Amino acid sequence: MIWHLTKRELYDHLNSLRFAFTMSVLFVLMIVNAIGYLSEYKAQSVAYQKKVSASLDKMRSNADSLYNLLTEGPGILYKKPSMLSFCTGSDEAFIPESVDAGRASWSVGFSGFSVRGIWRMEYPQSNPNLWDTMPDYTNVDWGDIISVVLSLIAILFTFDAVSSERARGTLRLILSNSISRGTVLVSKYLAALIAISIPFLIAVLINLFLLYTSGNIPLGTSEWGRLSVIVFIAFVYVSICLALGLLISSCVSNSSTSLMVLLLIWTTWVVLLPSTLGAMISGKQPTMTSDEFRTHSEILEQNLDEQYRDRWAKIPSRTLPATQETLLWSKYIIEDAERKAELNKEHLDAQISQLQLARSITRISPASIVRYGIESLAGTGFTRHVQFLEQVHRYADEFQAFLVDTDRADPGSPHAIGPKEGTSQKPVRFEALPKFEDRISFSGAYNAAVTDIMLLVLFFAVLFAGAFFFFLRADV
Repeated sequence: MIWHLTKRELYDHLNSLRFAFTMSVLFVLMIVNAIGYLSEYKAQSVAYQKKVSASLDKMRSNADSLYNLLTEGPGILYKKPSMLSFCTGSDEAFIPESVDAGRASWSVGFSGFSVRGIWRMEYPQSNPNLWDTMPDYTNVDWGDIISVVLSLIAILFTFDAVSSERARGTLRLILSNSISRGTVLVSKYLAALIAISIPFLIAVLINLFLLYTSGNIPLGTSEWGRLSVIVFIAFVYVSICLALGLLISSCVSNSSTSLMVLLLIWTTWVVLLPSTLGAMISGKQPTMTSDEFRTHSEILEQNLDEQYRDRWAKIPSRTLPATQETLLWSKYIIEDAERKAELNKEHLDAQISQLQLARSITRISPASIVRYGIESLAGTGFTRHVQFLEQVHRYADEFQAFLVDTDRADPGSPHAIGPKEGTSQKPVRFEALPKFEDRISFSGAYNAAVTDIMLLVLFFAVLFAGAFFFFLRADV
């Protein structure tokens, strides 16, 4: 009986104006998405390779001595572009594409003696407003189409699913037969889901066909697997919106009232909550401003200068073994680098924790959950950037350890790393230097996606249960 009622509902949907509207809108948006990203990934990859090559060339030029590498560092470390950025890449404009692991921030000279600090890690921000989470619609991505357009389409398919039939009297006629109300509700949900899925799947296949045949985006097994999960997330999200539409349509007797209420909820879920909750949280728990960060850094320098105030009377020398003066300057330079690195790391961790808190709270909106899930699977956005930073920190430790080990291996070095007089001056073989290679790992992406999918399923279960409850109590 469910399938019989589903076919009747589906036939009505397929012959409706809203189905034609759905097909045209989804086809146009998916084609626009494909055209917009046809050459973008290739251009991003070429630009990425050029930047990496330039950074490596600079490292090669600094390899003429270990001391240069110690003060200049490995250079700028770049994030590799994601092949699936067409799924959700609009937020990338707000996220840095690199980390500067470069030149030391200070140098001094006196009495014919000069000293420089060790290279430091800096974390630039592409956009100082971390809470500007509204998407950039220059290029429409899958996340926009699914979270915004599909949810609106689902509302259009269900806002009058119950209220209109109740007003016409057809619902009373159907229930006068030996058909349960649960059967009627499930058939309405299935028919609407199938009616939306048909044009969406066709539009997705057209999109992927255009991208794949262009040759600019070589999709492999991993990419196809993640795309399948993204499509599944879209179906679960559409189911949530359909359940919401059935719930409101069961609660009110007028279709226009149902549409108005649903549009109000849609505006709150899709537009207001994702863009305002983060800003509210950032206002309550602000991280350090640039001026406050600079003040903290100056205080650290003053405290360290006070602790090592006698160093100015000590001039290091290139003597074996290292003199007390050389060791004093080495200890000062290393401690200065460690304190500043710790301050930078604390500031970065505070920003990340604040943004993670905001993302957790904005998950009250299913639209935010969808975007975060797609973001994890596509290898873009905040989740991907945190993964990139973790790789950067591991590489920084590896690079620093390499410099220390190389200095220890030089019998002509006083092994008081930091000042030029206490550090090896021998050239370093470029091929032996550790190189940073950004790797996009999806081992944790699926775990994050599973969490988001479970939240979406929970949303659907609650809303559909509510629709079922109110439909059972509805007066037909």
